[in-house]
Amino acid sequence: MRQSAIAAGPTRRGVRPADTGECGVDKEYDDSGDRASVLRAWADMATRQANEVMRRPADDPARTAALWQTIQHVAAIEKLLPADDPLRDGIVPSLGILMCVWLDSRGPGQQRDAARQAREYTLHHLRWADRTRPLTDPLAVQARKALLWLLVPEHHARAMRALRHGPRQEPPLRASGPQPLTASTRDELAEAIDVLKRLAEAPEDPQLLRLLGFVVSEIKLTVPEAVAPHEENTAEPTGTAPQEDADDGLDDALQAVFAWALEDIARFTGLLLWLSGAVYEVRISTEKADEELAVLGLDRPVFAPLRELLAKLRSGEGDPRVLAESARRGADIARRALRELPADVPERARMAKLHAALLLQANFLVPGMMDFDEVDEAVSEPDPDPASRFGGPGQVTLEQWLTSLIDAVRVQQTGDLAHLERGTARLREMIDGLSGEGEKAMPARQAVASALAGRVNAAAMLGGSFQAADAALTMARELRAAYRRDGSPPSRDMVNAVVFASQQELALARRSDDPTLLPRLVEELTDLYATLPSDQENRFAIAATLADAHQEQSARNQDPAELRAAARYLRDVVETDERRIAALLAPYFPAVRATAMIQLIMIEPSREAADHAVAEVHRILEGPQPTPYQELQLRYQLGRALLHTARHLDDPGLLDQCITELARVRELMAQGHGLPHNVDALTQLSEAYWLRRERHRPTAVEDVNASLAARGEALVRLASDVLLQLGSEHGLAVARTGAAQALWLAYWNTVIGRPADAVDALEMGRALVLRAAAASRGIPELLEARGHPDLARRWRAEVATDRLPSDAPDPLLGRSTERQIPGTLRRRALDVLGAGSGADARRLLGPPDLAGLKAGLTAAGTDALVYLVLGLQPGQDGLALILRPDTGNAPPTVLKLPLLTPGSPPLERYLDATARRSQATATATATATPTPTTADATAEPSGQAAPDGRWEAALRELCDWAWPAAMGPVLAAVGPLNRPPRIVLVPCGALGAVAWHAARTPYGRNGRAHRYACEEAVLSYAPSGAEFLRAAARDRLPIATGQVLVADPELSLLWAEIETEALRATCYPDGLCYGEFLTAVSDAPGTPEDILAVLPGGSSPAAAVLHISCHALVGPYPTRSALWLATPPDGPQDAGRLTVARILDGTATGQPAAAGPLVVLSACETDLSTRNHDEALTLSTALIARGAADVIGSRWAVRDASTAVMMAVFHDFVTTHGLAPVDALRAAQLWMLDPHREPPPTLHDDLRGEAARIDLDQVHLWAAFTHQGNPAAQSTV
Repeated sequence: MRQSAIAAGPTRRGVRPADTGECGVDKEYDDSGDRASVLRAWADMATRQANEVMRRPADDPARTAALWQTIQHVAAIEKLLPADDPLRDGIVPSLGILMCVWLDSRGPGQQRDAARQAREYTLHHLRWADRTRPLTDPLAVQARKALLWLLVPEHHARAMRALRHGPRQEPPLRASGPQPLTASTRDELAEAIDVLKRLAEAPEDPQLLRLLGFVVSEIKLTVPEAVAPHEENTAEPTGTAPQEDADDGLDDALQAVFAWALEDIARFTGLLLWLSGAVYEVRISTEKADEELAVLGLDRPVFAPLRELLAKLRSGEGDPRVLAESARRGADIARRALRELPADVPERARMAKLHAALLLQANFLVPGMMDFDEVDEAVSEPDPDPASRFGGPGQVTLEQWLTSLIDAVRVQQTGDLAHLERGTARLREMIDGLSGEGEKAMPARQAVASALAGRVNAAAMLGGSFQAADAALTMARELRAAYRRDGSPPSRDMVNAVVFASQQELALARRSDDPTLLPRLVEELTDLYATLPSDQENRFAIAATLADAHQEQSARNQDPAELRAAARYLRDVVETDERRIAALLAPYFPAVRATAMIQLIMIEPSREAADHAVAEVHRILEGPQPTPYQELQLRYQLGRALLHTARHLDDPGLLDQCITELARVRELMAQGHGLPHNVDALTQLSEAYWLRRERHRPTAVEDVNASLAARGEALVRLASDVLLQLGSEHGLAVARTGAAQALWLAYWNTVIGRPADAVDALEMGRALVLRAAAASRGIPELLEARGHPDLARRWRAEVATDRLPSDAPDPLLGRSTERQIPGTLRRRALDVLGAGSGADARRLLGPPDLAGLKAGLTAAGTDALVYLVLGLQPGQDGLALILRPDTGNAPPTVLKLPLLTPGSPPLERYLDATARRSQATATATATATPTPTTADATAEPSGQAAPDGRWEAALRELCDWAWPAAMGPVLAAVGPLNRPPRIVLVPCGALGAVAWHAARTPYGRNGRAHRYACEEAVLSYAPSGAEFLRAAARDRLPIATGQVLVADPELSLLWAEIETEALRATCYPDGLCYGEFLTAVSDAPGTPEDILAVLPGGSSPAAAVLHISCHALVGPYPTRSALWLATPPDGPQDAGRLTVARILDGTATGQPAAAGPLVVLSACETDLSTRNHDEALTLSTALIARGAADVIGSRWAVRDASTAVMMAVFHDFVTTHGLAPVDALRAAQLWMLDPHREPPPTLHDDLRGEAARIDLDQVHLWAAFTHQGNPAAQSTV
């Protein structure tokens, strides 16, 4: 029961005041005596205090304590009031209501005796109000509602659910709460009926009357004779009501079966086994079912009505609703008989199982009919008679199977994650109890393991965690392997295992883009499908999975043959005979068939097929109580297909219908029924509105606004999905779809004159993984502040420093070890913080507004924050959004940039050449044999010269293009200053691969051929405005704090060793040296653990300067880009790789320190991502997120010798001249460009010769390095 149920029922008001508006104070009372005046003032104060407490949110951790303090306050006043004092008319009912709310909010650990005493105290006050106050007194009405709940809490809870969701439908999502104080006695039921009558006389309130009608119906189920034959002014609820007058003999038949529970236990158990096992079997004829039942003992005339019912349930013949209603009525009869039994009699557990089995039968016919609160706890108890128990030692018992089945149905219908966890724990206990190696032991373990894997998969779907999805995949693979090892012909269970594993593999292929998964999957399923007989009961599931796999293949390779194959399998699904499907799956098959029809429209769009699919979906939705999740999925799939068909056929009618379907999906999501990763539904709705707007219809303006709003909601919900992930790789798998959303939204907001909204869209959709990592650090503190220290502790444990994922599978077929479902902790914590849904996640992620960004620019002494955005389609102009400090409420400046269009030749040629060069570099590095004593540091690896030549030409062309495309106009817009402007760039999409500081114009100075952007401005880069703010607020550690210099541990880069020793000799004489050296002694091997230790959040004090000279390569996924460091002794080959994921995921909880180090990555491609550019996940940005103040990284593979010279010059500017890293990098690059450059006096002798080279001004030698982090000019000295 929640506050609304106690204090106001469906009116959702708190402790309601009396007629004058205050809780229990009669304003007409007057007494000139001092005592009366004091009491009145005290009562007024208590009333205000009570109202304030009741207005607090129910989940406020301080609410219960404040409530108890208020109760003591009011109780003290009551004691002082004479029996005839008019103030009692308000004080007594108020005290009863407050006590009722307190009882509802009590913890489960309360002592039973104390709880009973508190209940009696509350009843005394509420009964006084019920007896003495008028029927129409508002406060008395609230007291009677509270009294009704206290008398019949179970009945009231079921009535409230019926009021909200309709009779006999599923409980609300994640419905939970304290157990009732006590079961209602017959006297309390009778008293409740009297209270109901008085409530019915209250001022007319239709919603209250409906609630009372539901309460009456629930009480009738328990003690029908306690209800008067006619209750005036109470509305009889629609839906399932007990058919008390039905005289079809079912009651007598069941009573005869009930007698078996005591007199013929073996026969009773046989019937239970038949009922429980039938749901797994294919339907049979009514005649054959009747024969089975006769063998079970239902052959006498008295059993005829029950035998007829059960035979129809087994065959599935007849109207499902009528059959379900009859099964429901049988369950109600069993329920009433069960309530008559004492708690300690042996037949109680047997009767509870029969009741549950009948409920399940009804629910499989009409999903949603089952009220889970009706299931008696005795259903999970073993039979008191060991000789009557099903299953021997180490086998699954009947009560275990029934409980597991009930758990599965409940989760499927309600999405209750808390119950899912409890059910999963029971399954793990079942696995722990299965022992032995007998003939039945392994099948039993496989069956329970399959159920467990299904629960973990449900957790992944409901909770949204890819960690749970990975666990489900591991389990599925093990189950599939176990059936393969068996070598038996394909069975139902084997096919189920293959389907389940294939669905997990398909999900992995979709989120990982692994090109090897789908071909193997299609081959395996095709072979299996060919071997199955056409009437095999779950052959349709193989066909549906094959269709999905072929469609995914087609989306990747654009092969029409893949779509033809998918269509063939989809037709097989549509034509499947429902009679060949097990009862357990039969209720869900119509949705599977409808989904196949919808997918066929995507392949072969036609108006006729669309109309048929619409009719089928609506037939299902108008049928027996689909859950909101089923409705959402069906409408989403249908809306998506209708959008495709409307676009293909140019059919405005289908487009309107599409919008109707997807708008309903949006409503369901807003009501809390949206599953994670349903963002595409909002994207499709946005596209539908936009398409309708393009038809120039009268609703064009409204459609534009609706489209932009839906796309904005999609971005926020996507951010929520990213927050649910543990680890950057899983976060990236979710976040990568946000880039297109953000760019689309930013572009069109700018076009229609909303540049501020455009910036907001970019901030919401870019760098989501980095932002989620930053938000996650502060979550433990937020949980503690909200009164959840245990969740905070578990959160910290889950994201422990440098946590590495384990590849060890859960021992499904042996003993279970992991008790918690992976990923559910984050869902629970975010729900507690109110960030489990998209709208609230925005608050937790905290994207900055314009005012915050401008304030950050001012604080950092930065002149502009510039977003560079490509056009959406070839031929569309790109744009720049420029934010300036000290511009008040002015919107961002917008620059149209015609050359920033997708497919621009210089950009495309550069991206292609970079990809080829990176691949060649990776191959050469992986196969090279280190020969440090003879290596020519400036020579190209074998086979590398040709790719490098093409790439260098493409780079020069790109730099020529970058000036007119963006940097020239941006620099002009920022305006001439008396100093080079400080600009932070946020390049979006593929523009993130461009070295914008190297953009050049052919009008050079001092006889030079070109002038570069870095000559005109101090340029820094940032993944987003939010990341800029985080870095700009971070101070720099004083250099004297300590330095760590890391050389190549493989000695394959000769100049890396020279570079490191030169820096120690000239700039950092007290610095530590890590790595391998030919002559010097290393202070540490330079493993990833060594480096992480000296980074912020590490086990050692953070170094003020960390300079790393080693190999680094960009990975196939941004999270796998890595520094190649020393491999720990006895470690695997890749243990020396320090990846982006490990840097991010190994961060300790808690926010980074106020000051951070300078990290220099004198290595290849450390500030480059080859894909998912808008996530800006590079080694440089990961280190900033880890807590570095500044990071110098590279956009491409750099030359060893020239890099060593430039790094020496850079560090000289930092240490000798005291420049900030961003200014030192610019100074070093200008030094490289200067044809009259002079080596710094401190330059090491080994580098002086290289410094005299005349080609150092070549763009590929100096422009690779970029600055990320704090753009301010303050030094680190």
